[in-house]
Amino acid sequence: MANSKKKATAKKNASSQVLTNYKNIRKNRKAVFNLESAITSNKAKAYATRSTIEENRALILKNYTAAFMGNRQLANQNTDDIFRNRKNILANFNAKSDVEVNYVESLTNEASIDFLEHRAELNASVLEVNRMMAEVNAKLIEINSKIMSSNEKIVKFNSKNLADNSRILANGLSAKTANPPSNAKRIIKNKERLAKILKASQANTKTISNLYKIASNNRSSIEKNAEGIIARRKSIEANQAKISQNQSKVAKLISN
Repeated sequence: MANSKKKATAKKNASSQVLTNYKNIRKNRKAVFNLESAITSNKAKAYATRSTIEENRALILKNYTAAFMGNRQLANQNTDDIFRNRKNILANFNAKSDVEVNYVESLTNEASIDFLEHRAELNASVLEVNRMMAEVNAKLIEINSKIMSSNEKIVKFNSKNLADNSRILANGLSAKTANPPSNAKRIIKNKERLAKILKASQANTKTISNLYKIASNNRSSIEKNAEGIIARRKSIEANQAKISQNQSKVAKLISN
């Protein structure tokens, strides 16, 4: 009689545990759905932000090419032409005394010194830019390593779960060994993991928002740089026009 009561009590408790497990599973399922929505939304936003950042990098490189390979080379050519004109102007000056000869020669040396001083300063600027670019390249190498490491995690995750699928297909699920207490343990663990992942997802959402603001601010700066480069190009071209006018006068001076 006592054994029968114990069995009945155990059966009742097991039935109660099964019902509780079912309710908790339903709660977890809802939490999984909500978390999945948040994570997939973060995924879309993260790649959208990455796209904006990549576009910014392409625009930065465009500005770099326009500023260094375009404006810099044109401006340097203007410098060369200006000092070539200066030397020819001084060389064709008709000095009438030793004092005037010394005056012209000292001006010629001064012009050469001005040019060399300017070139030395530019060399220092080029070297500083080279150093900064080397640091950027080192950072890009670090980024590539980070991406490769992340890819490795994906491959390992896929390999593990592929092995699990193969094992289940080969052997089936060991459902006969399941019991209410072990199910409850897994359900609790699932709930704890969901809470932990949700916290991480919320942190990711905040990070994405901050990165997007940075990317948007960068875009504004990039566009301002582009406008500045265009304006600088116009100034360089205006100088070229003046240099051409001077060259015509210098040519007449030489012919005379």
